[in-house]
Amino acid sequence: MFDLIIRNITNRKVRSALTICGIALGIFAVIVMGAMSENFHQTFERSMSVTSDKIRVFAESGVFGGGLTDDKVSDVLRVAGVKDAYGLLMTTFDEDKMGMTGKQILGVPPEKSSVALNPVELKAGRFLNPGDSYSVVVGNNIKREYGLETGSKFEIHDKYFTVVGILDYTGSIFDNAVIIPLETAQDLYNVGDSVSYIFAVPDERVDAEMLSKRIELSVKGTSTLSPGELEVQAKQSFMIFSVITISSGLLAAIIGGLCVMNTMLMSVAERTREFGILKAIGAETRDILLLTLGEASFMGLLGGILGIIVGVGAVYIMNAWLETTRIVLFLITPRLLIIAMVFALLIGALSGLYPAYRASKMSPMEALKHA
Repeated sequence: MFDLIIRNITNRKVRSALTICGIALGIFAVIVMGAMSENFHQTFERSMSVTSDKIRVFAESGVFGGGLTDDKVSDVLRVAGVKDAYGLLMTTFDEDKMGMTGKQILGVPPEKSSVALNPVELKAGRFLNPGDSYSVVVGNNIKREYGLETGSKFEIHDKYFTVVGILDYTGSIFDNAVIIPLETAQDLYNVGDSVSYIFAVPDERVDAEMLSKRIELSVKGTSTLSPGELEVQAKQSFMIFSVITISSGLLAAIIGGLCVMNTMLMSVAERTREFGILKAIGAETRDILLLTLGEASFMGLLGGILGIIVGVGAVYIMNAWLETTRIVLFLITPRLLIIAMVFALLIGALSGLYPAYRASKMSPMEALKHA
């Protein structure tokens, strides 16, 4: 039967090639959009892992709305159940590059730098130490872009900092982070004693969700985000992003499926006599069904392989091109490749169901008479 499938596909080379390319285009879209979704998911999860055990405390007006000062850190520390608390100042290094892929300046109390960045490990050097003023710890991408090593000089707002540490690659926002002492960051950006947010670390046996509410009630002018709430928000954000990106790819793939159905319907109409002869010499309805369905599935397989090869190649080319800006937007994972291939096979098989059903229901006498 496989010989018949190959023969029937190759007998109509142009039509089959266009159909396979239609499926490939759909799978290409699934790979590209899916790779963007996979990268977003990995980046968010790795970024969250650094602060998954901490409660975030914001000003009621939000992260960039002001209102949080060093005094609020002391207020948070006085709340029962809080083991530790410290403020951080966050701003963008490049004003024209906002968001998760842009470079971030992170002002951290030097004595808390290793705690604040845990579990991120150092590739070289050390974390900030008490007494540091113009010392800096940089993420892996910053190190690569500027060719930095420990001891190198790094300019931020016309001030020169000495690189004392380089973070190991994490696949998170910390790869693009520039960590400097909090007081230095406050002076550099003329914000007084303001901080963007406060991290509160719960005592070991204290429920973080309950403590989060207690901080919000005890410290006026603040709102909190517990680890559980953060996880819910992250999952919602990821779900929305995934639906948008994957839907775009699926739409293209469905169009490819319609191409398969159209090709198979035309093939069935043209091969009426062939199906009549096959049935006349003893072929069963199941044989005709499997033959037609096999052709559609095989085209789906070829389209899937082609789409994956082109999609993966395009992703690597785009990542290589974006590497000059130290931005990675796409991530190919085994899960994505498996999903794409299964989807390609399903497109072929489902698109061939109706044409296969029509072919299998042909009467031998009617088919021969029609021919």
